[in-house]
Amino acid sequence: MTRILVVDDQHVSRVAVGLMLRQAGYHVALAGGGEEGLRQARARGPDVIVLDVNMPDLDGFAVVAQLKRDPETAPIPVILLTAEAPTEELVVRGLELGAYDFLAKGCSRAELLARVGVMSRIKRSHDELAALARITDVLVQATEPRELAQRFAEQVCRSFQAAAALLVLPGTAEQPDVRAGVGVAVDEPRFFLLVDALFENVQPEPGGGATVLPDATALTAPAGPAFASALVACVERVAQRPLLLAVFAEEPAAFNPEADAPLLGLLARHAVLALENALLQVQTWRQAQTLQEQAVRLESAMRERSRFFATMNHELRTPINAILGYSELLRDGIYGPLQPRQHGATERVLASAQQLLSLVNDVLDFSKIDAGKLEIVPEPADLALLLREVAAVVELQATSKGLSFAVQAPPHCRLVTDAARVRQIVLNLVTNAIKFTDRGGVELALHEAPDAVEIRVRDSGPGIAAADQERVFADFEQTEVGAGRGGTGLGLAISRRLAALLGGSLSLHSTPGEGSTFTLRLPR
Repeated sequence: MTRILVVDDQHVSRVAVGLMLRQAGYHVALAGGGEEGLRQARARGPDVIVLDVNMPDLDGFAVVAQLKRDPETAPIPVILLTAEAPTEELVVRGLELGAYDFLAKGCSRAELLARVGVMSRIKRSHDELAALARITDVLVQATEPRELAQRFAEQVCRSFQAAAALLVLPGTAEQPDVRAGVGVAVDEPRFFLLVDALFENVQPEPGGGATVLPDATALTAPAGPAFASALVACVERVAQRPLLLAVFAEEPAAFNPEADAPLLGLLARHAVLALENALLQVQTWRQAQTLQEQAVRLESAMRERSRFFATMNHELRTPINAILGYSELLRDGIYGPLQPRQHGATERVLASAQQLLSLVNDVLDFSKIDAGKLEIVPEPADLALLLREVAAVVELQATSKGLSFAVQAPPHCRLVTDAARVRQIVLNLVTNAIKFTDRGGVELALHEAPDAVEIRVRDSGPGIAAADQERVFADFEQTEVGAGRGGTGLGLAISRRLAALLGGSLSLHSTPGEGSTFTLRLPR
């Protein structure tokens, strides 16, 4: 209800104006002089002041001047009353001091109500903008949901000059309710009784408005001291209970359905957006904290794993090298001639030890790459020569299986790269091709382009299904065909990572039953 303060030292005039305003539905307070009018204006915060100009203790101009100096009362529109039609001099003086309008005491009831109505709408517009500005400040400054809700409820209570206010955003199984109260503590039984009563009796308004309860005594009495009137906004939410925002007054019919209900509905919608955003920020922050903690633990685990791999590789290499050395001595007859069966057994020991050493080297390379500690040393290299060196190493292995082996490369192909790592990749690709090819042959080819060099390893083996062509590059992964032929499942994973470290790429094209082609592309 719009609050009007009538200030006039003349009893008859004061009562007459007050009666007309009460009959029009306004809440009216009366003051018999300028000093009393100032006290009531500061205490009550009326929406409009109707102020007599000529008063003995403090005239209307002095009252206006003091009202405008106080930030709390400065926005209140003031209509100055004069016994006769105001002169131009009086009008100019009053407007310069901050009065909004002049009115003669002999004016009609219709003119009085019209001018007061205009001033009340001006004040309501100001109050709405001020409320939105204060609440915007709250939204900017507060990020923790419960602090935001409490400060929001305080500003809403202030904007409506209410005796109490409450705000509830119902939670979920994972997220507790967000509750705030002014005049009613959120941990009191009265708060929960009020909330339950409102949820049972108030439904969301079409268009997002609010519900005015001009007589809320029966509704609020079970929760404790009753409030005479209430204004309640419910805002629907997707798949969740609605937000509840309510203000309460001790006097009946304190809230205006036309002016107050739309404003509370608007503020309630702002509250939903702000609180859900704050909850999302909290959830995001918690997830970020969890991810950061997991990253720290993972980094620590990776360091420990790398340290373990390095230690174990060192400890394993010593006995493996000893096995290889002594086996070679036995095979070469240093300790005396071997029988054919003994020679065959020694060769198998050598082959197994070589395979074990290769596995240890793969694991060490993998751990270094994973830890980011593998160094690439670029230097001028002849890739054509490198391919022929690799061919010399593996050609016997191919011919022993009855496979053809061909190398296609120009006389020279110079490139600045880490030749040792390129050799490691090519050797792994060629040995894999020989290992998985039972008939036909293997081809190692080098192709030059203006911006890159491509090394291709083509075989006539069983091929790789489309569904497995990316999986073979994953750590410790092998196809069904590969699983039965030994290996760690790390060779291709290491080769692709090495190719990336060299600034290039490693790709595969394969057709089941026709063979596979691996292409190492290195930038110039």
